[in-house]
Amino acid sequence: MRSVVVGVDHKHPDLARRAASLVQSLGGSLIELVCVWVDESAVSDSRGFTVSVDPDIAVPSDAYGADVLAGLNRAMADVGLPWCARRGAGDPAAELGRVADEVGAAMIVVGAHRSGLRGWTTNLVSGTVAGRLIHNQSRPVVVLPETMSAS
Repeated sequence: MRSVVVGVDHKHPDLARRAASLVQSLGGSLIELVCVWVDESAVSDSRGFTVSVDPDIAVPSDAYGADVLAGLNRAMADVGLPWCARRGAGDPAAELGRVADEVGAAMIVVGAHRSGLRGWTTNLVSGTVAGRLIHNQSRPVVVLPETMSAS
């Protein structure tokens, strides 16, 4: 079974579902979606746990990313493809690339960059996740717009 890595966040829980729809429209039924949420404000420690870089934020390990997982569970309830969720920390492009290498992904799917001032400043300072992936990956990177029209 081949894998497709999908970058997800709590603001766009439907991205994984839209990625599944894309994969299915291309005839991919033997695909597992590996949904990866990367917390940019966290780091992984030597034991493999993901912890916040802000010492004032204390989040129990089992509650970390619970809102993202709940959104994914709702969005992927009847998608018709196997999927799993992973969490990561640090630079989203690097983490998505690392997971893609780990699972031998056929491609990486991400959403279009954030709109508004925060998206503009992020793009200005460090570039988009999609842009960094495109320049550093040997596999295809697919960027899905915020909304996709039904075909």
